[in-house]
Amino acid sequence: MTSLLSLPPEIFNAVIEGLSGSDVVNVRRVCRRTNALSSHQFGLKCLADLSFIWSSYSLQGLLDISRHPLGRYVRRLTFATHFIYAERLTEDPTEQRTARLKNLFEQWEERNELLVQALENLQKLSVQPILGVYDILVPWVPLDNSDNGDRPPRKGYGFERYYGAVGVDSRPPFVHTIEYVLKAAQRANFPIKAFHVHWNKDRKREGDELRVLREQHLFSAPGKLNPDFELLTTRQGFDQFEDRIVDWTTKTLIDTRNQKLEFSTIQLKGVKLGTHPRSYFDGHILPTGEIDHCFREIRLALLSTEFDLLITFLTSQARTLRVLHLEAIRIPLYDVGGEVAAELNPDHTALNFLSMLKNDLSLEYLRMTRLCDNFDFRRLIGGHDDTWVGREEIQEGLRIYMQREEDDEFSVDEELTDDDEGEWISVHHSEDDDDGETQPGALYDENNEETTQQ
Repeated sequence: MTSLLSLPPEIFNAVIEGLSGSDVVNVRRVCRRTNALSSHQFGLKCLADLSFIWSSYSLQGLLDISRHPLGRYVRRLTFATHFIYAERLTEDPTEQRTARLKNLFEQWEERNELLVQALENLQKLSVQPILGVYDILVPWVPLDNSDNGDRPPRKGYGFERYYGAVGVDSRPPFVHTIEYVLKAAQRANFPIKAFHVHWNKDRKREGDELRVLREQHLFSAPGKLNPDFELLTTRQGFDQFEDRIVDWTTKTLIDTRNQKLEFSTIQLKGVKLGTHPRSYFDGHILPTGEIDHCFREIRLALLSTEFDLLITFLTSQARTLRVLHLEAIRIPLYDVGGEVAAELNPDHTALNFLSMLKNDLSLEYLRMTRLCDNFDFRRLIGGHDDTWVGREEIQEGLRIYMQREEDDEFSVDEELTDDDEGEWISVHHSEDDDDGETQPGALYDENNEETTQQ
């Protein structure tokens, strides 16, 4: 019978590649040989995305990793927004009295020095990971931004050592963690190419912290975006859903390197799109006028917004915008407004929205999925799911839908309608969609199947 150790290294690695991170850790504990052979997969699965709390114990763990050759696998480092006061890190009365003599600034400086040393060591390994901050126990957002429905709480190295003793409810107040991380990077001469921020639903204000980040890194000069920077912000929210409170997460991605912007609600597993909680898009991801004609690709998904806000935002990118994803967005339409129609602008119609896409933008790729009215969710703008590639195909598809609107015809969402009333319309799909590959940014239904209907 062939044993694991008798396998050639390449076969052993292939076997390890299919294991979870915790299983790889167990394999490493078998013996020195399995420890050595599994080092690569251990680095990929367990060291790429690391989080730390602001305690000397936790930050010392980061420093130890940065001194080890496996430190080259680190791709993202995030730090908790809660500060742990020194006297709470020990039960020894003498150490507690000594700790209380240090003011908050001194405590910050001592721990920040560990971060400075770690960043300097990582640069020696030719590693420049993404930096970021997180609110303790916020749902984990994977490094690749994928979402398989399994989102455990983000704790951080040393969490159990401290919070296990005092309880999560005894967490200290929020502090300006972003500022301290930026200071550490500056002292270490560490270049910041990307910064990720993960807030929880209890956070009320974060404008001041993000303002520092934007002024120092997102903008290379007033009104001019840094051409090589990524800012990812996720914020947890909550809403009433089927007699229970459901947590959901808003995601904002500004990637100036690839001229890409995304604002979306991360889809919850097992919740249908038609009834899914939505974030509100107010059109002001950045201060008005500072991002005009900057983005080549925009993705807006699982949102509610206002007609004017969406029109103004999209047309502000008209000169550069070529790739557009509009997925599961609700817009209030005048011609469907019912009792509130009198409060709406008569120009806020599906026909005028489609006309804007056709005549004001020069798109080369357009995906529209379940774009609907905010009052009658069944009433679709365009078809149920359309993906068009190339300007001619986009123009022709929009022309057909505009003609249907002029003829007072429109598509109806079958998920929210009786079977005999549902009408699913989807015209002029690109031939590229027929190969069965998942389209970029695709939304999925409750069975994890892509919603595109060919």
